[in-house]
Amino acid sequence: MAQWKTILLTNHYPAGPYRIVAEELPEGFELKMLERNDEESLLRLIPEADFLLASGRVKITAEALAAAPRLQMIQRTGVGLDSLDLEAIKARGIPLYVNQGVNAQSVAEHTLLLMLACLRRLPQLHRKTAGGVWEKQAQGVRTAELAGKTVGLIGLGSIGRRVASLLRAFGAQLLYFDPWRAEEAVEQGLGLRYLPLRELAACADILSLHCPLTKENAGLIDRDFLAGMKEGAILINTARGGLVEFPALREALASGKLSFAGLDVFPKEPVPADEPILQMENVIVTPHVGGITEDSFRRMMHDAMFNIQCYTQGNYEQIAAAKYL
Repeated sequence: MAQWKTILLTNHYPAGPYRIVAEELPEGFELKMLERNDEESLLRLIPEADFLLASGRVKITAEALAAAPRLQMIQRTGVGLDSLDLEAIKARGIPLYVNQGVNAQSVAEHTLLLMLACLRRLPQLHRKTAGGVWEKQAQGVRTAELAGKTVGLIGLGSIGRRVASLLRAFGAQLLYFDPWRAEEAVEQGLGLRYLPLRELAACADILSLHCPLTKENAGLIDRDFLAGMKEGAILINTARGGLVEFPALREALASGKLSFAGLDVFPKEPVPADEPILQMENVIVTPHVGGITEDSFRRMMHDAMFNIQCYTQGNYEQIAAAKYL
């Protein structure tokens, strides 16, 4: 057993997800998992880790890295990097690999699901129908189609592009903003028009977030930004909760400035049970599950384990992930 390499999963999974991870474990490796999703559990186990399978919200800090003398490489299961101290990783010289786009289809489909559910007021329709209230025309005329709506995408990475591709089939008008404007061929191929951020916000019937969370854009969607949005617009967030100031969002939803919001991510996760937004009629919430389906989860774990195995064998050119650091 001593000669085996240890992979530490920096999350705590229930039996079902853990079984999938264990099934993808290559021969010659030992898998360990946090007992709880907290720093104490990480610090207790990280000294034994040869590899980190970085997952979840437990921060990989400089303190944690200092306690990991055997650590050879970090493999991110998803694509977000806000749970990693990148400067500390770089200072230690530890390679970090990220499977860009591995769950892009899953997140894109979930984004579309939230858009359609908000437009068709799905929670209200379900509750009334299940409760024996049949208001066909009265309820129907309060809903809307996606066709012809102007959708603004903030961020045009792997997920943003996949969302744009799906939306084209619905006949939506597509705008986008990204700090790095795409090539003209990409814009034309996806039917996208670039606009500066505030102009995009003022035009969009639906605004959808697909950018990473950074120090520069934390709280991007604040009171001032929301005030500049189109009256009655819809906000969709399947990116990171920290992009949105929740007190300002609650006010915009309560006043009718925003007609609906579809949220898969939150500033604090799990969401506190007393978070007022959970009780709002014009909000649809899901538990940061956009990037996780059985298909995408198995694909993420398969690719991550494959990369770790390739790294151990020195087959760096075969690693399926992009080397971030």
